[in-house]
Amino acid sequence: MNRMTHIVACAVAAIMTVAGVTSHALADYPDRAVKMIVGSVPGSGPDVLARSMSEELAAALGQPVVVENKPGAAGNVAAAAVSRGDPDGYEIFIGTINMAIATWLPKVPPFDPATDFAIVGRVASIPDVVVVSPDLGPKTIEDFIELARSKPGELNYSSPGVGSLQHMGTDSMASMNGIEMVHVPYKGGKAATTAVLGREVDMFMAGMPPAIPHIKTGALLALAVSSAQRFALLPDVPTLTETVMPGYSAEAWYGLFMAKGTPDDIVATVNAAANQALADPNVIERFANAGAAVETSTPAEFAEFVATESARWKMNLEELGLAGTR
Repeated sequence: MNRMTHIVACAVAAIMTVAGVTSHALADYPDRAVKMIVGSVPGSGPDVLARSMSEELAAALGQPVVVENKPGAAGNVAAAAVSRGDPDGYEIFIGTINMAIATWLPKVPPFDPATDFAIVGRVASIPDVVVVSPDLGPKTIEDFIELARSKPGELNYSSPGVGSLQHMGTDSMASMNGIEMVHVPYKGGKAATTAVLGREVDMFMAGMPPAIPHIKTGALLALAVSSAQRFALLPDVPTLTETVMPGYSAEAWYGLFMAKGTPDDIVATVNAAANQALADPNVIERFANAGAAVETSTPAEFAEFVATESARWKMNLEELGLAGTR
């Protein structure tokens, strides 16, 4: 019995030691720089938002926040890597609506945004805008549809990658209007925007951050926005739902995720710091200039939202015949 008592006592002491170390680690978090992982190139929508809030997030956390770009597959290569990463809280991924789409597509890095991450909180929402080169000819979205109908399979469009909201939105527009276009995926929204500027492609349903500066200079012509209501920065541009896609509205959402298994205390710390950063007037102004509306939430609220979005896109993709099996 003495030997058994000794074994039990040692086991209890070991458990208490581990618990003490874990508690100490959580209390000290963060004690070094934190990475904010962006799944697209510099200048893309997620990158603009990450850099717009990184300084204020660093101030709230008390440690530097370093933005790191890891582009590929509309952000989903980086998302899958983060989901399998070290759950210590030192990698924060700025994820997008593309995560809820990708989980139902074949040939995309496998993950489920609702179950394979520690979900931190919502950051922003941004509508898309259909843009073309002014030299293309069409001045309205209706003109563009007529041009595409007259040249089946001859026009092409860019996207930030297969399975992105812009890919799915354009595919839906083509299906609803009986047109055929060629999809040309790029590594991120900035590259997809540059492709329209250089006339490598004819059209892009772009995210606002990379497109807005070129719309303002006249280098790109905005034909329609994807939000349910007209967009404040482009009040004269009609919505898709009031023109060629009745009932359609879609806005890209952005949020923060960490590796599955990250302790709840760390998730709560990052959520509180992010919400503090997003309340800063400078961040709000930077987001607005990029065409983004600040959104905040608790981890639980954002987790429920992500699960709902994932289910919605599964249904949408099944209706389009695009959903795959894992």
